Amino acid sequence: MSNSFLKEQMDTETPTGRAMLQMMSVIAELERNLLADRVKEGIAASRRRGVTVGRPRIAQEKLDIAIRMYQSGDYSVKEILATNQISSGTFYREVNRLKLKKLKRKDDPSASHN
Repeated sequence: MSNSFLKEQMDTETPTGRAMLQMMSVIAELERNLLADRVKEGIAASRRRGVTVGRPRIAQEKLDIAIRMYQSGDYSVKEILATNQISSGTFYREVNRLKLKKLKRKDDPSASHN
């Protein structure tokens, strides 16, 4: 299989063309690695300055309200998400976290000694 690059005038059927393609690949990989390193360094520098990196956390109060609405059975998930302005991923992650917590309490033998 061969490729011809019109803009670079390179034919991968020739040894020179294959070598040029490999060199371009190596340079592209180097640029990608340098970019990743700079991003990591920038994030580390921001953290040292006390800057919070990433998406802001959803207030627990908002999640608690959404869960109470869900448990009441009076609201659809769509209504809950719109009312509390949270994503479905955030909502279901909290629902699953609470279900796991409940299961762990049920399976914990020390919890049944009341």
